[in-house]
Amino acid sequence: MKKIFTLIVAAATTLGVYADLNGDGYYRVENYKTKRYASVIDNRGSIDIAATTADLQAIKLWLVFDDVSHDPASVFYISKVGSEYQLTTQGTGVYQIIDHYLKLRENGNSKGQKLYMAYGTDGRVTKYLADGNSWSGNRGTMGTNSSGDYRKWFILPMDAAGENFYGAMPDVDADGSLYTTVYASFPFSAYSSGVKMYYVSNVKNGWVELSEIEGTVPAATPVVVECVGTEPGDNRMTVGGTGSAVSGNKLKGQYFNCDIAGHINRVKYDPTTMRVLGRCADGSLGFVKASGLDYVPANTAYLVVPGWYEDELKCVKTHSEFEADVDEIEAVGGNKPRAVYSITGVQLYQDATDEEIASLPKGIYIIGGKKVKI
Repeated sequence: MKKIFTLIVAAATTLGVYADLNGDGYYRVENYKTKRYASVIDNRGSIDIAATTADLQAIKLWLVFDDVSHDPASVFYISKVGSEYQLTTQGTGVYQIIDHYLKLRENGNSKGQKLYMAYGTDGRVTKYLADGNSWSGNRGTMGTNSSGDYRKWFILPMDAAGENFYGAMPDVDADGSLYTTVYASFPFSAYSSGVKMYYVSNVKNGWVELSEIEGTVPAATPVVVECVGTEPGDNRMTVGGTGSAVSGNKLKGQYFNCDIAGHINRVKYDPTTMRVLGRCADGSLGFVKASGLDYVPANTAYLVVPGWYEDELKCVKTHSEFEADVDEIEAVGGNKPRAVYSITGVQLYQDATDEEIASLPKGIYIIGGKKVKI
């Protein structure tokens, strides 16, 4: 049985001034009948064309644009391959799963915009992707049994200055500024003035160093975003472009947090070894031990740290600030055995003497539970 993970999705706001599908690029797709937007919540699904069965639980549809305006999983890269199309988002794509591409066919227009039908066929039976209309209200699922206008889609280019934009939604208020983390499969750069992106360049017990990414954030790069407003429309991004690879980023990213039977795809949060972006007890920005968090949220970033690290790792934005919390060894004496760890948490000695400590290469270590610069 061939699998088909339907990455046809929906999105957009009310119909405004949009272009149609026009070459390779980044798009959202809006269902003509229900006006619901789609977002990918897993990388698995199937359509058995011959048996006329489908599992499309990986795609959820949302009526309210605010639900997808800040959702990277609602942004798709559509590229033409011969007479067919490849669609990719959040680390997966149609061809990687079904070994062939998707077909798109124009089917009328509305208010000056083209309508498209998306389908797969085995030469005998054709299955169209549609809004399954299984739930009322704001949420729905993709399906193949619906007919007529439920099968019709608008394909809408991303537009940072217009209605079909992507923006960051802050969830941390610290140091008088707003922040969030983003993990997107597409490259992006700040469109709204004042928005900044950072990667984590250094981590030690108690401290995290943030380094700014100027220009375009490369695809699949987890980042911290400094926002200028409380809504995604305040923190707009230009989707696309080319960015230089980020070397040494300590952040890890997670695309999915899906708990649907047959689609379990999530990362369990371990408070011992994981820290997420939050507010420290003194009001500063940090990566902190979360309370009440079971799984890493979709499309976000986190840190993995040694189990003995502190609950709060304060963020600083210069290397001098990062090193300011390190104790200098001025003298050794008493020859008291102490445990020695590298700054990344690897144990070097269990009971090191002063002579062994003094012979260590230059660098930062954890000695006797304290950060020490040799």
